[in-house]
Amino acid sequence: MAMADGSSPLADGGGETAKLVRAARAGDREAFGRLVELHQRSITRLAYRLLRDRDEADSTAQDAFVKAWGSLGEFRDECPFGAWLSRIAVNQCRDRLKRKRLVVLASRWEPVTSDARATSPLDAAVDPSPGPEARALDREVGRKIAEQISLLPDMQREVFALRYYQDRPLAEIAALFGVDVGTIKTHLFRASRRVRKSLEALYGPRLPL
Repeated sequence: MAMADGSSPLADGGGETAKLVRAARAGDREAFGRLVELHQRSITRLAYRLLRDRDEADSTAQDAFVKAWGSLGEFRDECPFGAWLSRIAVNQCRDRLKRKRLVVLASRWEPVTSDARATSPLDAAVDPSPGPEARALDREVGRKIAEQISLLPDMQREVFALRYYQDRPLAEIAALFGVDVGTIKTHLFRASRRVRKSLEALYGPRLPL
């Protein structure tokens, strides 16, 4: 899909990424290496949210980039490059979970960083200067949230991760899965409701979520 000036909405709106993608398509490995540098942190973080294991996440991210390099001919300019990579990473995570029958645990909970702009409906209202007890509660709640997310059905877990940890727009996620936005909203609602209910059963309805 071309823009009014004849350009394409490539790669998350980044001019540098668009040039790099074109060069990589032409076989420029250095250009692709630069694309890896630009997206590695985001893709690895997404893999970690789904797998809950740092080594597995690193390995899966590398597999996703290898897959992307071999599939550049299938990339279409209508889709942001980062979103296309995210979808490949999600598929790699799903395959890895199925192959190894991984049990996703919450032993390494890591709070959402400030660069994850979307706010999850499950995020706690954290005091800007919490005391030791509040910090301990935050960590405990975080572990429980991660544990419950790991138990969600594949689609719900993946949509949740793409929305709240990748900050992907609903329409973009819908396009990645080939469904309508309403379906994505339904998955997010069900995932949030399921985790909320589990936490309320543990902490009561007054938990600040």
